[in-house]
Amino acid sequence: MPLVPLEVQFKLTDLNYAPIAGVPVRVAFGPPATWQSPGSGTRFVTDAAGASTFSTSAPIEPQAKTRPTNFVDSLTARPQPADHLAIAAELPYMTFRWMYVAEIWRFRNGDVLNEGVSVYTPDDRGLFTRKTPRSKDGGWLMADLKGLVLTTPGHDMWDYKLEPIGDAANPSGWRLQLAFKRSPEPIRR
Repeated sequence: MPLVPLEVQFKLTDLNYAPIAGVPVRVAFGPPATWQSPGSGTRFVTDAAGASTFSTSAPIEPQAKTRPTNFVDSLTARPQPADHLAIAAELPYMTFRWMYVAEIWRFRNGDVLNEGVSVYTPDDRGLFTRKTPRSKDGGWLMADLKGLVLTTPGHDMWDYKLEPIGDAANPSGWRLQLAFKRSPEPIRR
């Protein structure tokens, strides 16, 4: 899978969108084999604005994707050309470090689709291979919590925008805006 230049603008906020400074973050792109290892990706600490900007390379690949529609339209909807990027962000929550993974698709008209975030916890070797299951009521069953259920996974991706740099049909690189918001630590009931 070929890599292309990617400029990343990352931001971390609380639920009221106030910046969170001084947080160690790791961001990686591509298939699981790329981001599961804690040594991969780009590491940084958020600045006073809760942000960081960096340049890297990532596998952004053409991939047909069907847009979500209403039921009637879904009967005839066809996949449309899109550019696909898998994103993984390792963020601390409580006393743990978890990997928040999402896939985004940018359609030719500029719309960007995200089908939600998955959360991975580290296995015994420190690799982020354990995907967190959801309980029947939608809670998060993090392996690190030994049976306790969270109502939120700790972080949620709230902004994501992928744009080509230069000619959209033949870009010289890509720009990604990526923002996560952190929930307060849970209260045990």
